[in-house]
Amino acid sequence: MIQKKRPTLYDVAKEANVSIATVSNVLNNKAEASEETVKRVNQVIKQIGYSRNESARSLKRGESKLIGLIVPDNNPFFTEILDGIQHECEYYDWQVVVATSEESEKRQNQLIDLLLAQQVSGIILAPVSDTLSYPKISKKTPIVLIDREVENVTLPVIKADNVDGCYKATKTLLRNGHKRIGLILASPGISTTVQRRHGYVEALNSQNIQIDEDLIQFGGNYTGTKAQIDGGYQAVMNMMKLTSPPTAIFATNHLLMIGALKALNELKLNIPKDMSFIGFDDHPWQEISTPKFTIVSQPAFEMGKQAIHALHKYKSSNETIKTSLPLQLIIRESCGTEK
Repeated sequence: MIQKKRPTLYDVAKEANVSIATVSNVLNNKAEASEETVKRVNQVIKQIGYSRNESARSLKRGESKLIGLIVPDNNPFFTEILDGIQHECEYYDWQVVVATSEESEKRQNQLIDLLLAQQVSGIILAPVSDTLSYPKISKKTPIVLIDREVENVTLPVIKADNVDGCYKATKTLLRNGHKRIGLILASPGISTTVQRRHGYVEALNSQNIQIDEDLIQFGGNYTGTKAQIDGGYQAVMNMMKLTSPPTAIFATNHLLMIGALKALNELKLNIPKDMSFIGFDDHPWQEISTPKFTIVSQPAFEMGKQAIHALHKYKSSNETIKTSLPLQLIIRESCGTEK
């Protein structure tokens, strides 16, 4: 079968009896053409089915209207970030393409390569470790970090105040009479893990409670979505085998929370009667669960919006924005009551 030739700019100009420059002006909303000419050109475009070759335009401009978003896993938190990004992209006529690194640095760098080859206008990245080893970073295709920071490169960062959020959650459990509080963290080394552990330790230190490393479990292990759910599950199982198990558990991301709740359900431990519990990231199902879960809520949508603003600032004026947004502790039934 012979494929029909794709209509070109020349075809539109010929059919509308105008120059190629006039068609280009109409497509780019320039005021040079008369209202009648604009109407005629648009009618021809519709009739013959002309559409712009965005790849060719990207090559000519040196960039596309695409923004790349690379996230480490399929946590619903990153879906909310994507919503915020898409909302703000409308102001800049950008579109978003999304990929997951599954906590693999090799895959992360391959994805950056792929996006650069597509001449994206910028990349928003939640990095998989505390350093960024990618060698081709340049301001031509700016990178904005979201949720996580790195130590070795100065880039715009939009993050949450993890230390304060986790301090408040741990203090709530302490006020409710708990001294053995299990903490489930994601991959060791990433900035969010370090900061959330710091908030937990700060709260225990404020009550002169000694840190028990057996109560601090890492459930991420750098291996992505399913591994974190499994890691949350195994963390609870490990802690409940201790001679003196925890009386409260704090899971510091949504995937770890799902795994932890699965384990507690298997062990037939009632929340909050047998085990007080605080999780991370607020989603609608948590309000209809029994009990309703106390949650550290991140401003994911706002983080996405601010990442686009930071990207635009970095592109237009080389301004490196660093923003830390507050976390909200939403107290419901699962953490028990203050004693």
